Amino acid sequence: MQLKPNPASTTLYSASQELESHAVRFIMAHKSIEREVVELAFDEMPEEVLELNPCETLPTLFDRGMVLYDLSVIMEYLDERFPFPPLLPVDPIEKAEKRLLVYRFTRADSCWYELTKTILNGAKKEADVARKALNGSLLELLPLFAHQPYFKSETMTLVDVCIAPILWRLDILGISLNEKAKPIQDYANRLFEKEGFHDSLTFAEKDFG
Repeated sequence: MQLKPNPASTTLYSASQELESHAVRFIMAHKSIEREVVELAFDEMPEEVLELNPCETLPTLFDRGMVLYDLSVIMEYLDERFPFPPLLPVDPIEKAEKRLLVYRFTRADSCWYELTKTILNGAKKEADVARKALNGSLLELLPLFAHQPYFKSETMTLVDVCIAPILWRLDILGISLNEKAKPIQDYANRLFEKEGFHDSLTFAEKDFG
């Protein structure tokens, strides 16, 4: 397995089942970026990768001799470096709103990514609490899922890219959407049908949906 990145290529070091890695793989596949994707385990990070990213986090992106390893930084870099199709609006107010939503869903305290990881990896009591919280939060935002084709947008943005990995995992999270939540399921199906989504799935993730 090639671990040291080729300086002439775009290389993504990715965890096979983690939300952040899935989101970045979705962007890269959606934009048809020529890439090398290397799957790694957090507890088996080789020295070659640790030299690139001393924070020991995945995903880690290597491109043009530069190393990036924060989810939001990676996503925005890819969107600017490969601008078609765009995943952030041009208007600064709308762009700021999308950035805030990405923060709210992926990095804020008790965010959806944190709740998802607790459901999958936490003790049963903690997982049950997190599952109830995530389910309630999804239903609370039901009007926003129904209002426009994408989350507060007519076109797909980085916000949707971040939400898609969660919705793809609802079955293994033990969350069932009832008939009242049909707008969320319809929204999820729109994301799953987008160019590149299925190409972004690892072998393990294909069994989630």
